[in-house]
Amino acid sequence: MKKVLIVVVAAITAFSMCLSLAGCGGSSDSGDDAAKLTIVQQYGMAYAPLKVIQEKGLIEENYDGDVEVNFQTLNSGASINDAFVAGDVDVGLMGVAPAITGSLNEGVPYKICTNVSAQPHRLMTNDPNIKTLKDIGEKDQIALVNIGSIQHILLAMAAKEQLGDAHALDNNIAAMAHPDGMTALLNGSVKCQLTTSPFVFKEAEEEGISEVEAIESVWPEGNSFIVAVASTDLHDNNPELYEAVLAAFNDAIAFMNDDPEAAAEMLCVDEDVDAATYLEWLNDPACSYSTNLTGVSTMAKFMTEEGFLEDVQFDDISQLVYEGVEGN
Repeated sequence: MKKVLIVVVAAITAFSMCLSLAGCGGSSDSGDDAAKLTIVQQYGMAYAPLKVIQEKGLIEENYDGDVEVNFQTLNSGASINDAFVAGDVDVGLMGVAPAITGSLNEGVPYKICTNVSAQPHRLMTNDPNIKTLKDIGEKDQIALVNIGSIQHILLAMAAKEQLGDAHALDNNIAAMAHPDGMTALLNGSVKCQLTTSPFVFKEAEEEGISEVEAIESVWPEGNSFIVAVASTDLHDNNPELYEAVLAAFNDAIAFMNDDPEAAAEMLCVDEDVDAATYLEWLNDPACSYSTNLTGVSTMAKFMTEEGFLEDVQFDDISQLVYEGVEGN
């Protein structure tokens, strides 16, 4: 009798384990066949097309199948690079500089899949005596996102042009997220902030805040700011979902360019302004949305030549982008 009970218990246990494994192993009978996609962005108007994608469900619309899209926000391109290395992200939106660093210097498993936007970058100050980079003192702090950010590289490009040394202002940098940098600039904790939209628009409205002419000559209007990078795993192993992501960016950018009034109505809430104000920002000549890369090779060459990338030789744009991506 004991032997019979042992056999029955063993059989029941084995059957239960089989059921458990079937439930955890993604069996086709489980009913959970939805693809999963994680997209990470940062703060500001530059990322507006992703908000459109989220609001309009454009990835789901362009994908032939079920997909669960998870949208997240991080503070910097460096943080996004870490998330890619950890395998937690499929698509990330970041500045050109950290995308270059990730691809060429850190071996992060991604490449650029599309351009997203160009935006105004301006060096703002609360000190009326600071007119050029030469007026920035040794102890005058410049708030920008972090070392290696696109803002850091733009400051270095301007320093090279105006001061003869790309690293002349490295010790002046105070690493802060854009919103924190704006607060520090307005309360006088730092003398300058190198930032982008909408923060430059908001700061320009404040009494006692002015622009230091520095950036436009080294990074003209229309040059790429934010790009989207896609993991090699997504690109190589799920081409249908990869193409759906690209189609979604195309559709979102077309929507913003074709109907900026509707876009402003959709997007103004995130920036806590009315639609008329947001539309005014969208109409700034330096604020543009396009899938075409511009200036990426120029920045990669500068970063290589000025020591921002270690033991790396930049040869051509194919090192940074997937086949089919337009621009340079």
